[in-house]
Amino acid sequence: MKPNFLSTLFSSILAKIKGAFWKLCYQHLAKSYQREDWKFMNYGYAPLEGNPEMMPLEPADAQERYCIQLYRHVAGDVDLAGLEVLEIGSGRGGGADYVARYLKPKTTIGVDFAKDAVEFCNRNYRVDGLSFKVGNAEALPFADDRFDAVINVESSHCYPSVAAFLGQVKRVLREGGHFLFADMRSKADLTVLREQIRESGLALIRETEITPNVLRALKLDNERRIAMAKQMVRKSKLRNFLKFAGTEDTKFNKMLKNGEMVYVSCVLQKNNSGVSLHRSAEAQNTSFNLA
Repeated sequence: MKPNFLSTLFSSILAKIKGAFWKLCYQHLAKSYQREDWKFMNYGYAPLEGNPEMMPLEPADAQERYCIQLYRHVAGDVDLAGLEVLEIGSGRGGGADYVARYLKPKTTIGVDFAKDAVEFCNRNYRVDGLSFKVGNAEALPFADDRFDAVINVESSHCYPSVAAFLGQVKRVLREGGHFLFADMRSKADLTVLREQIRESGLALIRETEITPNVLRALKLDNERRIAMAKQMVRKSKLRNFLKFAGTEDTKFNKMLKNGEMVYVSCVLQKNNSGVSLHRSAEAQNTSFNLA
């Protein structure tokens, strides 16, 4: 019993250290880099064939097109118009802003553990029905059965306990509500994630590997990411910032290419009691594979 207890204790301590590390990182990014035109930190999404531009965007949004398209891929399987939506891990707010302006939910709330990121968002976004709040993904500050849809994009790998996070998602979703998710894992950790999803009680409607789509987006967006990094950071920090941005020839980019890291998107549903998945008309051109 003692070795198992010590192993569990050690894993718990490591998970808490990981959570604290990521919180400090994102607090630093939000506090130190106040550029209003840097709204997204995700790796993006592009279709594998044909025009990589999935849908029309307003000119002001076009420069971060591929980051927006990841949100379109993730959220496009469910018509969010008129619904109450929560994004967990809203970061710099670009995703929640896109959802609020283009997908037309009744309300969109972004929650993030980084106080400075939330302050940045509340200062820079003025959209009816859109708001941001400090909160912990593993202890959400909302009542049970509060939301019709929960979105989580490229954030859960930072959490100390994904199981606790999924429990919170299920708690705040209304019956029949959808959880719209995307993130990357190592091959071994993807197996763990799938087991965590099975144990969450949420019904898996779709899982799609989108690693090739993310890589195409990164390639198409490479020059913009490098140019922005050079404008934002000192030369001594540039290499690490480019690693964070996933640009060509960086470690993470190579890990996606060689299969060490896998990127997936999922649609899940609470209770799945006769409430069917339906796609908005604007999403018809994106890939869709029922599991």
